[in-house]
Amino acid sequence: MENRNELARLEEFVDKLLTRYNTLKQDFLTLKATLEERDRECADLKNQVAELTSEQATVGSRVADLIGRIEQWENEQSADPDPETGGGDDSGESGGVQGTLFNRETATT
Repeated sequence: MENRNELARLEEFVDKLLTRYNTLKQDFLTLKATLEERDRECADLKNQVAELTSEQATVGSRVADLIGRIEQWENEQSADPDPETGGGDDSGESGGVQGTLFNRETATT
């Protein structure tokens, strides 16, 4: 009789162990899937950061080029007085060098 009680206790213990094992295994698989999803998200975000960094560099370069072209135009305007603007005086009513840029655009359109 005592052997039956011991055997029943052993069976109960093994059942508990198997139940805990299956629970832990399921938790592991869930965590593994979550980790894989986060890894994919992380890789996507890294790609987005790389693309945005590249785009930012391109835009920065284009803006710098535009600023350089404007500065070159301003230098050309101050070196070559225009009779239409009063002989190159940047302080008049025309709004300076940039003012002449916009005045000419409105005059030609």
